[in-house]
Amino acid sequence: MLLRPVHHTRLLVVGCIALCFCLSVYFSASTANFAVGTGIKSAHLMRQAIGRTPFIGRTPRQCVDAYKMPGYMHTTEDREETRWIPFYPSFFDLPALPETEYPHPEDMGDILLNNRTVDDVILGTAPVPWFRLFRAYYEYLKKVADAEEKQQPVPELSPLDEFTRDHMSWTKDRRVLLMGDSVDRSLLEFLCEDMGQQFVEEGGKYLTKQTTAYCHIPLINITFVQWHIAGMYTFRPEWWWMPMKIVSFEERYKEIYEPVSMPRLIGHSGSGPDLILLQSGLWDQVAFLSGAHFHKMQALPEEDRTAFVIGRPRDPLTIDQLRFVSKRFIKFVEFMKDVFGDDVPMMYRSSAVRKDGKDEDAGILSIDRMLRSLVTTKFNMEIFEWSKLAYGATGEYKDFIHFKKGRMSWLFSDMLLHYLFRASGGVEVEGNVTKWPREETMHGLKNNWDMCHDYLVDTTNR
Repeated sequence: MLLRPVHHTRLLVVGCIALCFCLSVYFSASTANFAVGTGIKSAHLMRQAIGRTPFIGRTPRQCVDAYKMPGYMHTTEDREETRWIPFYPSFFDLPALPETEYPHPEDMGDILLNNRTVDDVILGTAPVPWFRLFRAYYEYLKKVADAEEKQQPVPELSPLDEFTRDHMSWTKDRRVLLMGDSVDRSLLEFLCEDMGQQFVEEGGKYLTKQTTAYCHIPLINITFVQWHIAGMYTFRPEWWWMPMKIVSFEERYKEIYEPVSMPRLIGHSGSGPDLILLQSGLWDQVAFLSGAHFHKMQALPEEDRTAFVIGRPRDPLTIDQLRFVSKRFIKFVEFMKDVFGDDVPMMYRSSAVRKDGKDEDAGILSIDRMLRSLVTTKFNMEIFEWSKLAYGATGEYKDFIHFKKGRMSWLFSDMLLHYLFRASGGVEVEGNVTKWPREETMHGLKNNWDMCHDYLVDTTNR
């Protein structure tokens, strides 16, 4: 009788084990089916997402931007011969120099390679020297206008006169807007001087150097306008280091840009600018550091306080300061898009650094990296890389931050016209024009710009 309960107990235990095993198998299979099904569904959704993502393959030759490529800065004593020579594949296919021979021939002597002359084959791959042609076109128009004014026959035209007459009319009736700081202003001033035109600083009742400026070239009817952006601050603090009453771009547009300068940006067709460059960073860095210095000095006895030196900020910026600039810059771009529309090509001009900056440049470089990422990811905007190409040209500075009238200012003018040519519908491939702007399409800015735009916006362009 004692064995019977034990037998039943054993049967009960075995039954429970069997039931647990069956349930385990059932739920394992269900879970496995769920996981496999989810994996298949996820993979399917991923393939759908990839299918919706536009694939940008190898950049067509006609869409390669020479000024975004690694290259060599060709300079001579003549600043007008300054050229950026990209390292196209053709550069690496050039014949080997005799000095590369190994073993080294005994009769060859030392390896010096100090001839600064650039072979015409290499120089021919540099971007078209548009500013030189632009000046030649103006000289041709002036020659014709002078003859007409004196009621004399037009003098015999040179081959260059005929070429610019036939190929440079796309520069007529254009408006270009630079929104930035005094670096842009000084570069624009040099462009005007090179064209023999007056550079005018204006600003209405708020006239200072940090307001608006312009240069008009009458025979071509092209106007270059500069709006000084005083950083992204929303108001003017008491410690502001410049004698200006208005700081925020919203107020500056309402009080200065629109009433004083906007009429100059309206072309003969009633439209606005044909190209816009915008930038902020230097003033933001100085504002943050100047404000920090002011409050630090307020905590000290008056006899221990020191003045803020604008050219030598050293403290790095904080992540919150970068967040502040990013949100304000988004509003800034959106504000300007509301003003000018989406059809005008906009480019972010990369930030210039100090002549001998080193650690003083940490703040401006942080802002520049952030803004480069912002404009490409948020606004699908291209980068105007002049500052990057000018980096290290310390002999071209006139002070700690501004460039003098020299090789880099000439390069800036060349690049400005390079992108205006593209906005006008022109196509340039490795230094050769393969398509000139046509009268019927040269003012279709958006279509012209979009032809290569997707290939030239790189969200990793930090």
